[in-house]
Amino acid sequence: MIDDGALDALLRTAPWMPEDGRAAERYERVDHAVLGPAALLLVVAAAGRRFFVPVRAGRDGRLEEAVGSDAFDEAVVARTLAGGRVHTARGGTIEFRGTGRAAARVRRLPFEQGWSSNALSLVDIAGTPCIHKTYRSLDEPVHEPELLRRMNGTGRTPEWVGDYAYTDPADGTRHPLGVVYRYAPGDGIDTPLRENLRSMWPLLTDAMPHGRVVEAHLRPLEAKLRGVGVFLSAFHRDLAERLPGTAVYPVREALADATRRLDHLGRHDALPLPPAARAAAYASLRTELTSLDAEFEESSGLPAAGPCHGDLHLSHLLRTGDDAWRLTVIDLSTPALSPAEPRWSEQSPLQDLVAVERALEYFAADEAAFESARRLGVDSLETMLAALDDTHDLSEPRRAVVRQVFGAADAWRERVLRLLLGPAARDPLRRLLHVRRLLHELAYNQAHARPYHAAIDLRHARALAPAIAFARK
Repeated sequence: MIDDGALDALLRTAPWMPEDGRAAERYERVDHAVLGPAALLLVVAAAGRRFFVPVRAGRDGRLEEAVGSDAFDEAVVARTLAGGRVHTARGGTIEFRGTGRAAARVRRLPFEQGWSSNALSLVDIAGTPCIHKTYRSLDEPVHEPELLRRMNGTGRTPEWVGDYAYTDPADGTRHPLGVVYRYAPGDGIDTPLRENLRSMWPLLTDAMPHGRVVEAHLRPLEAKLRGVGVFLSAFHRDLAERLPGTAVYPVREALADATRRLDHLGRHDALPLPPAARAAAYASLRTELTSLDAEFEESSGLPAAGPCHGDLHLSHLLRTGDDAWRLTVIDLSTPALSPAEPRWSEQSPLQDLVAVERALEYFAADEAAFESARRLGVDSLETMLAALDDTHDLSEPRRAVVRQVFGAADAWRERVLRLLLGPAARDPLRRLLHVRRLLHELAYNQAHARPYHAAIDLRHARALAPAIAFARK
């Protein structure tokens, strides 16, 4: 039996529970299954959401999370490999789907996962290192296990080993609880990009144009970055083959939504940022949306939708090797798997390219703000504000330092984007998706009172005006 008071205390201290002080007081045990002596697989409801909470009795008799223990990892992974079902107390099931290697030896390995809303551990399966990921929330759409299974054999995603999911007895819906996949070594491409950008700062001089410095400095990475673009194209092709179906991207709805969001942000923007720069950024966004509306109106057809990663970050593109990068993409978050799902038409491979573009915008601006702040001996918010508005309260010689560093960072970012994106940079749908993502992130930064990050958004919004003229050529 599980003591309610002990479970209540555990949920109160769980860092992944909702940030609602009343959450633990309102939890409800929804269902459970027994996984031998290793764990009780609990499904609980709290603050209107359901969570997967494997628990066990500790050595002192107190209740503790089973996730992260040797017994839990070894038992769950072994059961996943063997396959089969476990029935729950209320008539549901937990289905384990694996390769059938029931006799494979499983042992837990040391692993530092860092912070994550999910739980990750490293296990050895008959000599092969694998990741065991346990999902916390049942009510968020999780397609990663099925995507990894379908992408097996492409070599572009980690090898799927198995997964397990809970079937709700009330409505028959299936909720992934965990997945096991082969460990993909390497680091994100943000690591070599950061090293390259930081090593460029000492090369900046007033005598050398930014473009020449950037081109020479990025030359060792050119072929590799073009290779990343080729890899993403092949990844999207493989994904489309495994998730077949056609749809038209809802351009008109997307334009209307972006216009409404822009109007809302303009009315409610209370962050302490330069008013003239803010007005110029909003005007640039309106001009871009008007231009895109006209371009789609004149077009003979609307762009096609297609599956994508869904939440691509530079750190999700892992690379190994120095001379030639071997790439793997991780943490797939594709919104929909088939035309039968409601978000099927609301996805495009261009979303992933836009995600990379926006990541580079934040990345380069952040590095430039810190470098110019280091040179001037001021806070990075000061240099970010000066980059947004050249009339910011710095002396002219100090503003010149900001212009030099940010100018070089912009040239570097644009060069990296051209190498990665190629001709996709001019695509009208890519531009629309870029505006939508920028507005989404600006809304987040406004809501969470983050003027530093909002300044990055507004700075890149202002830069859309010359890009509009370029796109029309």
